[in-house]
Amino acid sequence: MNAYDFDNTIYDGESIYDFFIFCLKKDIWLIKFFPLVLFRLIQYKLNLLNLDKIYKTAEVIVNSFFEHSKLNYDELIEEFWKINQKKLKKEFLDMLKEEDLIITGCPNFLINYIKEELKVKNIICTDFDLINKKINFICFGKNKVIAFKNKYKNKINKFYTDSLADIPFMKLASEVYLVNKDSIKKIDKSKYI
Repeated sequence: MNAYDFDNTIYDGESIYDFFIFCLKKDIWLIKFFPLVLFRLIQYKLNLLNLDKIYKTAEVIVNSFFEHSKLNYDELIEEFWKINQKKLKKEFLDMLKEEDLIITGCPNFLINYIKEELKVKNIICTDFDLINKKINFICFGKNKVIAFKNKYKNKINKFYTDSLADIPFMKLASEVYLVNKDSIKKIDKSKYI
């Protein structure tokens, strides 16, 4: 089994950030959250973000958004992917096999919409309950390892990621590949673990 991160690996960008910007264009009221979202994105890129900060930020934004917005979320998600499906990297789509795993912080409501395009049967992602408007699980850092071990007994042959936030999951893989845009570089994981 090979494992793949989604954002900045299979998808060219941060899908949840892109979705936020997409929703912001539909409902300018969300502008009040832009500084916080941008700050958290920078923290993530610098590997300074922890689960507690993610939960708190997501809960504030998501709950406020759901309380305020009159937008139809199913329509939003469909329209988002019509615009952003081109950001799925063909190179990675061609690499994916049914038995592979995508393990990502991307929320289920986004990734489930394009499941067929991804061709894999194994996906672990952030679990967001759209009906009850709450986050059940954030698939980030050590949570990726916990979720994987709870669900699978498989060995990870190759793991593709863009982020050192995935160091806990790197430990499970025989080989680790760091993705930077179109560049894929095998790394010596012992330098990071």
